[in-house]
Parts: sequence; C-alpha cells; structure tokens
Amino acid sequence: MLKKANRTVMNMGLAALLVPAALTFSTTSASANDGGAAPAPVQEKVTPSVPQQQATTTTTNQKVIVNVSALNIRQGASFSSPVVGTATQGQEFAILKEANGLVEIAPNKWISKSSTYVTIASGKPSASQVKGVSTSTPSTSTASASTSAAQETSTPAPAPTTSTASGSTVNVARSLVGSPYQWAGNTPSGFDCSGFIAYVFNHSGHSISRTSVANYWNMATKISSPQPGDLVFFQNTYTSGPSHMGIYIGNGQMIHAGSHGVAVADLDVSYYQDHFLGYGRF
Repeated sequence: MLKKANRTVMNMGLAALLVPAALTFSTTSASANDGGAAPAPVQEKVTPSVPQQQATTTTTNQKVIVNVSALNIRQGASFSSPVVGTATQGQEFAILKEANGLVEIAPNKWISKSSTYVTIASGKPSASQVKGVSTSTPSTSTASASTSAAQETSTPAPAPTTSTASGSTVNVARSLVGSPYQWAGNTPSGFDCSGFIAYVFNHSGHSISRTSVANYWNMATKISSPQPGDLVFFQNTYTSGPSHMGIYIGNGQMIHAGSHGVAVADLDVSYYQDHFLGYGRF
C-alpha cells in the first residue's frame, strides 16, 4: 500500500514538472515568432533610385540661339571632341547642361556657348523656330559660313594674318574681359596668361595646344610691326626668360590674363616696357 502511494506521489510530481516545461516551450516559441526576428523592410517606403538618363533633363530653363551660318555640333563637352553635325543660323535649342565653354542641346550633342556664335536667353525655344539637329558630317557646301564663327563653324577660318581672322581673335579676347585669374586656368571661369591665349586662339580660327609662354615664344613668327590679333611677349616677370604674354589689340594696348584677371592694358606702362621681349604671330 505504501509502495502504491509512493508511486502515485512520484507520478503527480513528474506531471507537475512536465507542465511548466511545456508552457515554457510554448511561450518561448511564441516570443520568437512575434518579436525575436527583425521585421521585414517596408518596401513601399523605399525611394527608387533616379534613372541615369535623367541627367540630361533640362534644368536651366535657358535656350541657345545660333547666330552664325553654320556652327559645329560636337559629340562631347570639349572643343577637341569629334564634330557630328551642324546647327544653322536662327535655330534655337533648350540648354540641357553646360561644361567647358559648351552647352548640350541634345544627348551627346554640344555647341559652343561663346557670344561670338550664339545668344543665351531665358525660356524655352520658340515652337516655330525649333528645328531638328543634323547629325551628318559637315560638308564643304557650308564654305560660305560666317567667318565670325571661326573654328566652331564647319569650315576652317582664314589664316590669322587676314583682317577677318585677327578681328575675330580680338573679338573673342574682348568678350572675356573680366574673367578671373586662376593659375593654370584655361576656361572663362578662370585663366592664367597662357591658358587665355590657348582659349582665344582655339576659338578664333586656330588649333593650338596649351603650353608654356616660352614654348609659344618659340612657336611664333617674330614680327616688328604688330597688327591686332598678334602676340606680345614679356620676359623675366615671375621667372626668368619668356614668362608672360598678351594679345595686341591696336593703339598700343593688349588684352591679357594678369593677376587681377583678364583686362586691357597699356603697353607704355613702365613695367611692360622694362620686361618687353617682342611681338609674334601664329
């Protein structure tokens, strides 16, 4: 009888021990399912990435109007980029982007933004004036294009010794007066003296590389009677030898990129007289 009672007590104790264990397991399982794991991301709140092609969307609310008979359309934002077509006088295009002195008028189609060739205006192109962008290689039929468009027309400009070419050089130089000085700069956002020369001549009928004043002095044909558009060289300024230069514009004046930016200067100033080296022509 005692043995039977003991077995009954033992069975009841074992059952009592098993019940909490079962409850504990059930509670732990529910806790793991309800909060133990990180919640799934809320997908509808994730901001989608901006498609790459939106980079060419018009953001400037500006247009460019072509003022010359034929203007080169280039493949990229560089004046050394291949020519892929021409824009003609009176065409208007929305400006998509700006870089390196050019504006993008369609994907991978850029034209010069120089006031020598175009006018930049606010607003969208007039519907009656918007025309398609030619992508054909420029032909020699555009030989009558205005010489004021210089290198950016589809026809090479005259040699720099002609009055039209020298006039274009001076016009481009004058259009840059007020641009700031920047060491090694060669864009309207900032020039040094040789960078200014490279920019002006590459926008007025020439194709020259950016190099030092000394190298330009060696490249130039030396002359004694300068004409507007010729070069003025100086030596022993911030360093020995040929070290500064400008563009002669007539009446004893030049335009150059000095320490205070692009400006007109009188050549009879004692400093320039003391450092004068000579005149040259490309």
